[in-house]
Amino acid sequence: MRDKKICFLLLLEAVACILFCVLQVGYADIFSRAVAFPFEQIGFVLRLLSLSGTIGNAAAIVVYLMLGFAPLLAGGVLYVTGKGNRADLLLAGLSILLFFVLYYMINPGLLEMAVPESGKWACGSVFYSAFFGYLVLRALGGSVSSDLKRLQKGLLRLLWLLAAVFVYAVFGSCLETLVSSMQTLQGAGQAAEYGITIAQGSSLSISVSRSFLILQFFVDALPYLFNIRIVFLAVRVIRELAADRYSDGAVLAVAKLADFCVRALALSTIAGVAFHILQFAFAGRLYQVHIEIVIPVTSVLFVFVVLLLVRYVQEDQKLKQEHDLII
Repeated sequence: MRDKKICFLLLLEAVACILFCVLQVGYADIFSRAVAFPFEQIGFVLRLLSLSGTIGNAAAIVVYLMLGFAPLLAGGVLYVTGKGNRADLLLAGLSILLFFVLYYMINPGLLEMAVPESGKWACGSVFYSAFFGYLVLRALGGSVSSDLKRLQKGLLRLLWLLAAVFVYAVFGSCLETLVSSMQTLQGAGQAAEYGITIAQGSSLSISVSRSFLILQFFVDALPYLFNIRIVFLAVRVIRELAADRYSDGAVLAVAKLADFCVRALALSTIAGVAFHILQFAFAGRLYQVHIEIVIPVTSVLFVFVVLLLVRYVQEDQKLKQEHDLII
């Protein structure tokens, strides 16, 4: 039942990311980048409210103060309820940072950046970087003195958070890159129609280039889709180990996780290599060529760790069975 609710939430996240990309096409001034959400939209609404008159300006100031103090108030609630730790002191800094981010989102003209239209993206990135840094420090601070059950619960929460990040990577980041590349390709095609030389040669094709952009999206999204499945398998492993780490169910769960990790890494690697070879074969017809050398050291290391975990669990079960026979 819990997994169904989480699947539903992940599905809602995917739909929201897709909707954002759709809105980004028609309302780029309000939905510039996903990393600026929701600060960009809040700033736009507060700016309209402030310009509506005296009452609206007063309401905008009140909302601005309430949102800015939200992290600090959250830290106070954690302290009062006894759930806080030393990392919560960083919430005061997050409040200060949030005030600055919202202020510049309300007044984007004050952002002076060398790269045009990058101010909102930079503000959102800075805040999310600080926020996730706080979450990491808080998780580390709370896990040092935790018992086994609390560590298991914390790991489960972290895995579900990773699933949400992977969903965003597919339907947010990768899809946003696809939409942006499609728009750039369309502009290149229109320029070519007006006789502007984009590249030498007459074999360039918009349709072939568009097909490769879509193919690249699937190749880039494939590892993240596999990672979502890995999260669900890892959750099952934790639950089986928590119930009985010597049981057949625990051994089977870990073995399934290891087997899927191996196949996922192999398929992702093959897909990447095949895409680059195919792209090279059609390079003369493509407006855009994307070449990236990827060495999945972290993924390979993770697979070996999981395979080692399988051996440990199998050996533990074997020793437990031999011990029971002796008794």
